[in-house]
Amino acid sequence: MLRGWAQSSPTDAAHYALKLPTPSACEAGLNSVFSGAVAANPLAAVRTGQLLIQENPSEAVGIGGHLIDALCQTGDFRTATEFASAGSDGTRPFWMGAAYSKWAAFQPEAAAQAAASLTDPTLRSQALHGVVGGWSMADPGSLVKYVTQLPPDAEKSSMVSQALQRWARISPAAAADWINNNEGGPEMDHGIASVATMEALKPDVAVSWAESISNPKLRSETLVSVLRSWATVDLAASKSYFEKSKDLLPEDRSEIVGVITTLSGQSP
Repeated sequence: MLRGWAQSSPTDAAHYALKLPTPSACEAGLNSVFSGAVAANPLAAVRTGQLLIQENPSEAVGIGGHLIDALCQTGDFRTATEFASAGSDGTRPFWMGAAYSKWAAFQPEAAAQAAASLTDPTLRSQALHGVVGGWSMADPGSLVKYVTQLPPDAEKSSMVSQALQRWARISPAAAADWINNNEGGPEMDHGIASVATMEALKPDVAVSWAESISNPKLRSETLVSVLRSWATVDLAASKSYFEKSKDLLPEDRSEIVGVITTLSGQSP
């Protein structure tokens, strides 16, 4: 009923949906309203969403999210991202992330190109993080290769980390092989460190990732984190690795000596 009503009178249908007696009913109602409104007239649906947000500012994030979902379901990603970019400081980060994430799940390269072309640094960052979220679900390997080619900026390291973690969860062998056959560097280091310290990795795999970090200090810190966890499950193996490793800085070696001593039940 609401979907059909929204095709001819989206504002009235939306007002009705917002008065439904339970939060779950309101959510379902707004989904139906925007689905019908977008199918009939996307721009009219956007105007309805903007009106509802003005009337219900405390519900702005959710209302905008339903509108973005409906636009993206029909493939109208441009309208969705334009609406998101016009949000307030309180709503825009969520909307940009949602719009570009959904776009990237279907058209990753188009979404990434659109995000990278944004001239406003804040909008570009929000959009690119959304792209990483959506693209990582569909093809994390291609995402890693794309993100590492982006120009250096403050956000690149965190995006590489996010992409690498997703790839390592899905296909750790492929991710490790790519790292081993491609030149790393400072911008890859934090991403590699985030993978090395993932709980799902086996210790011998984790230390291999840690060893590929180019920054000596971060490499040593990451190995400490891996060795601390490793020692709790296989003290002998972690001790053997520790004694042979040349990648630990003196202060970090001292920390691991303390861990091994404690777990061995010896007096410091």
